[in-house]
Amino acid sequence: MAYVIPDIKTRDLSRYYGLELVTSSLEKKAEVTKDKPGQDSTSERVATPEIVDSISAKTMNREQKCHLRPSAAYEIAASAAVYVQSRTKDDHQEEEEKSSSHRVSKSVMAASVAASTMTAVIAADDKEKQEAARDLQSLHSSPCEWFVCDDSSIYTRCFVIQGSDSVESWQANLFFEPTKFEGTDVLVHRGIYEAAKGIYEQFMPEIMQHLNRFGDRAKLQFTGHSLGGSLALLVNLMLFTRKVVEPSALLPVVTFGSPFVFCGGHKILDELGLDENHVHCVMMHRDIVPRAFSCNYPNYVAQVLKRLSRTFRSHPCLNKNKLLYSPMGKIFILQPDEKSSPPHPLLPSGSALYALDSTNCSLAKIAFRAFLNSPHPLETLSYPTAYGSEGTIIRDHDSSNYLKAMNEVIRQHIRQVDKKASKQTNQLWPLLTSQSPHMWSHKRNIGDRTMTEEILTGV
Repeated sequence: MAYVIPDIKTRDLSRYYGLELVTSSLEKKAEVTKDKPGQDSTSERVATPEIVDSISAKTMNREQKCHLRPSAAYEIAASAAVYVQSRTKDDHQEEEEKSSSHRVSKSVMAASVAASTMTAVIAADDKEKQEAARDLQSLHSSPCEWFVCDDSSIYTRCFVIQGSDSVESWQANLFFEPTKFEGTDVLVHRGIYEAAKGIYEQFMPEIMQHLNRFGDRAKLQFTGHSLGGSLALLVNLMLFTRKVVEPSALLPVVTFGSPFVFCGGHKILDELGLDENHVHCVMMHRDIVPRAFSCNYPNYVAQVLKRLSRTFRSHPCLNKNKLLYSPMGKIFILQPDEKSSPPHPLLPSGSALYALDSTNCSLAKIAFRAFLNSPHPLETLSYPTAYGSEGTIIRDHDSSNYLKAMNEVIRQHIRQVDKKASKQTNQLWPLLTSQSPHMWSHKRNIGDRTMTEEILTGV
């Protein structure tokens, strides 16, 4: 729903999901940019009034300091930041009718432009980076839209953040040099962290209003898809580190298809007294985005990054493990049915939701590392069929496909439960309906008479 915020209506949200719409980023923008006196208060409220969001062309007009060949663009873009938009919304019908060769040609162009943009962002001087950081924190330049809803029955306020769907979200993804998180020694993806700072400030009024309303009973839930999931995680942990709310008020974060953004994220969890169960990461079996910063980086890509920015020269994850940011939290791998996407070579065939067992921590890390590199993002991007609105990248990352796969797993589980219950009933029914051979009498004197009771001692 985070991708169709203008279409959300409070009545439908309450009727179908039992949730109450509180506000949205689009509504906040409308309040800032427009004053609507005399609006009919009795009319049904929509998630956001109609507004026209002007996307700043500033990021697209930045001077490009480096021009890369399209082939190199694939390699760097795949290894450094797989920033494919999570939703493909074609404005014109003819987009669906383009030939595959034309789609590939456009993909080459997009990869080349994005790679050179990435180079400009990383290689920029400190002043330009500070300006980019301010842009990411601004309400109108925020990379992702969001909405807030309540489940009053359990005193929970939910903050839902969409994924990459704008020019600003690309800027956040590509600004991926490491920086310190909240004054700690733990390193975090700078672009997403800067964006999280802005969203944190946008959320604070809604957070405090909910806490003041419900007090100790109040709960806060953060979730998101793609870039939105990473932002949800950072905002949640910022609330912990800044001691704004009691730890008991923060429910586990749930992310879907989100890139990992911490180098040594387990350290920040340890410092905050949390375990991996505070972060639930759901990823589709072949989704390229969660692999973006956590796959093996070829040496030549690492060398390019180190030449572009000094922060990568001493980056521990890159130097020790050949990746940018390491996985953290409880990992769940979602595999859809074979009609939707081919099974992963390291998983059994069929629709299922797998939880990574971290009992043997070192073995689990090795297994998951192998999983993240199979297939490697470079391999995925080497196929022309990866691109376009019907390409494999969108297929395995699109939020609607996550929803479809999750619903199938739930239906499958319900069928198994019903089948098991039916089998148990069939086994018990003969016992319940047959007379037990074990009967006994017990006598009790009530005044002058004796009552004899026959008690059945069957199942």
